[in-house]
Amino acid sequence: MLAPFRFLSAFRERVSGGMDWFIEHMYMPFLRRVIRVRYLSMCVAIAVFLFTISLISAGYVKFVLFSDVDGDMLTATIEFPNGTPIEKTEQAVLRLEDAIHKVAEKAKTASGEPLLTNLYSVVGGIISDDPFAGGGSGTPYKGSVRAQLLESQFRGLSSEALKYEWERETGDIPGVVSFTIEGQGGGPPGKPIEVWVQGQDMNTILAAADELKVHLAQYTGVSQIETDFRPGKNEIKFELKPEAHTLGITVSDLAQQVYSGFYGEEALRLQRGRDDVRVRVRYPLDERKTLADLEQVRIRTPQGYEVPLQTVASASYGPGYASIIRTNAMRRVAVTADVDKERANTNEVIADLQENYFDTLISHYPGLSVSVEGSQRDTTESLNSLYIGFPLALVGIFVIIATIFRSYMQPFIIMFTVPFGIIGAIFAHLLMGYDVTMMSLFGIVALAGVVVNDAIVLIECVNDYLAEGAPFYKAIELGGTRRFRAIFLTSVTTVGGLVSLIFAKDMQAKFLVPMALSLAAGVGFATILTLLLIPCLMGILNDFRRIARRMISGVWLAPEEVEPARFRNDELLSLDSAPQPEKPAAALDSD
Repeated sequence: MLAPFRFLSAFRERVSGGMDWFIEHMYMPFLRRVIRVRYLSMCVAIAVFLFTISLISAGYVKFVLFSDVDGDMLTATIEFPNGTPIEKTEQAVLRLEDAIHKVAEKAKTASGEPLLTNLYSVVGGIISDDPFAGGGSGTPYKGSVRAQLLESQFRGLSSEALKYEWERETGDIPGVVSFTIEGQGGGPPGKPIEVWVQGQDMNTILAAADELKVHLAQYTGVSQIETDFRPGKNEIKFELKPEAHTLGITVSDLAQQVYSGFYGEEALRLQRGRDDVRVRVRYPLDERKTLADLEQVRIRTPQGYEVPLQTVASASYGPGYASIIRTNAMRRVAVTADVDKERANTNEVIADLQENYFDTLISHYPGLSVSVEGSQRDTTESLNSLYIGFPLALVGIFVIIATIFRSYMQPFIIMFTVPFGIIGAIFAHLLMGYDVTMMSLFGIVALAGVVVNDAIVLIECVNDYLAEGAPFYKAIELGGTRRFRAIFLTSVTTVGGLVSLIFAKDMQAKFLVPMALSLAAGVGFATILTLLLIPCLMGILNDFRRIARRMISGVWLAPEEVEPARFRNDELLSLDSAPQPEKPAAALDSD
């Protein structure tokens, strides 16, 4: 019965002895060398930090708002012009179904199971998880196909690759206005690229939007380029001729008389029991059956004369506008596009558009304004909140540390190490193949608190040894030796707790992987920062203190003599030895 306990006790002693050996024979000699060349060590740390930042600037580590989640569903949606018969929509939906079946037959899953587990199609509407997306019944020109895929851990194929394969297999659908294939993502809705083209003239806006679509198609990895403009049903448009103004005919007169002739104008209401019968007057049926009948329409002038419609207005036949969207009192059309993140980066495409194309587009179409919206605007707003919140958090941390240490210089040492925690987080994303996301930045912000905690533990221990009278560099060595175990175990347990989340296969968990990666790798690197960089910074600060005292007094003092922590015990003794106030006589009597 005692054998397991003996084994555990022996294992614990071996681990503890191994850690003591590592501290004595590995950590302490290396710490002495690092402190001896503390300025060189600091330069190396700064160089590594700058190199890490350059990885982001050079594009080796990409930034996206939210990482793609490898979901188990793909939804294809098609839309034809308003008025398209439902039979044509049904043919397109059948074509989408045939295409996804071909993709499923070609694909080989990791487990050998069929790729496609379920297929659901709708003709005359769209499939959407958004209850406010619209497109339900009564839209015969819309259709959707949703493919339920094998779970990602058994599939071995990314849904992003299958999405583009489905699009390639489907090919071009004649007459389609919009054709999109979307996966099951965890980020905000909408396409990665969304550009608003705004102005007053709709024809100019549509021409600029078409030119922008052609330019976006030139980027590698950019697909599913479309606009939110939808043409309406065919209609007849009238435009007044100059002769009409001479005769005193206005647009309102023209519209009212044409409407009255073909649709009727109410002339009388009759009461038939409980019913209200409205009598309308309009042209006979034989005179309003065809478009040619418009040539026989006559328009009455304000003077009472009648003139042929063709002499006062010109007519054109074509599709109208299903809707006109306005933003800030300007008409606008949104151009959206999807980005294959394995072949292109959304931020790089947007940056190139803003630097090299938008000004050219505006010069071609004066009076227009172009702005980047959608997920890019969300990114900017989210980063702006971090620009405000993170400095405030750092100020709060500094105030707390300064209060505890009763010093304004040692808190600067701790705050100086906070940016270096980014090194581990960025390299972890690079090695694991992840893009830096908004969740990664949240993890980096949280990492600042962990770095601060380890630094506080080490510096406070060094201050205690200085207060006991130990030499400065001996106090640093003793503090590192004493706090190595606590700092190391804190880092190991934190990283160990996050490893399960980093390698999780669940779709909901993958959304948090970048944040866990930033924390785990940052904490691991923060251990090195705390155990090596903090002692170097303390030595550098001590050198500056000695130089300042030399300039004031003209005497070189010993390193420990310029440390404020050396007088901590003296302050405590002075407080203990201070005379206590005498009690009043009344209080003595009551005792």
